[in-house]
Amino acid sequence: MKTRILCLGNELVRDDGVGIRVGRILASLPLPQEVRIEFTPHLGFDLLEAVQESERLILVDAMHTGRQPGTCITLKGAAIERYAAGAAVSHTVGIAELIKLAQHLAPDWRRASIFFVGIEGQAFDEYGIDLTPAVRQAIPEAVTQVLRAIGASEALLAQATHASAQYLDPALATILLGEPGRGQR
Repeated sequence: MKTRILCLGNELVRDDGVGIRVGRILASLPLPQEVRIEFTPHLGFDLLEAVQESERLILVDAMHTGRQPGTCITLKGAAIERYAAGAAVSHTVGIAELIKLAQHLAPDWRRASIFFVGIEGQAFDEYGIDLTPAVRQAIPEAVTQVLRAIGASEALLAQATHASAQYLDPALATILLGEPGRGQR
């Protein structure tokens, strides 16, 4: 199954960069060959191809819905369209509009399984590279949710736990989890 993971955001606008950071952790893992990770600053018409050519498409991004900062959700299919109708988006084209446009332009396209993994952000109007603490702490959950969407093995999920911990605090991860690839004694 051809899977594309599109990690969205701008790392120079605080919490808007969380999708890119999730993507970096995913890129450090031994994902199946059919999984491709892409980084993009915004959702635009150029992504119609991604919707039309993928069997599974996973969009990873910050969201602004009024939930508690750091809340991580996964939506699939029609639930994405309902979510996108009421959510604030910082991208050129919303997810729901992109799906509707793809259906209009190519009504016979084989519909992809589409997922949205979102982390509720807080700081979208400030320049800076630091994520807010709640958003930063939600990264491991977002990584896990993406991996579950692709049907990852327990071994890959364990590697992701270590990679996420390394990202959050390299020294603490080694103390708590040991070296990557080594079992606990």
